[in-house]
Amino acid sequence: MKTKTKHPKERCAVCGGELRATTITHQERRGSNLYLFQNVPAQVCRACEEIWIEEATLQEIDRLIREGEPIRKVETPVYDLAVAGVK
Repeated sequence: MKTKTKHPKERCAVCGGELRATTITHQERRGSNLYLFQNVPAQVCRACEEIWIEEATLQEIDRLIREGEPIRKVETPVYDLAVAGVK
């Protein structure tokens, strides 16, 4: 499921489904860094579950990555299937 950066008014631009306002946990990757954001306001399509985040919210996420202080840091295990012999 991809996160769309535009905010449609009332209908999903992908399938035309109804959108519902909610909050989500959003991840943002910058190079080898992964950032997690909790309680991100978003619109989610009831039909296809496509996620829409307002441009202003995405700009605030960018600002927090540059200037903000995280509330906590977590260690994330990383697995490599090629090393494990999975083809």
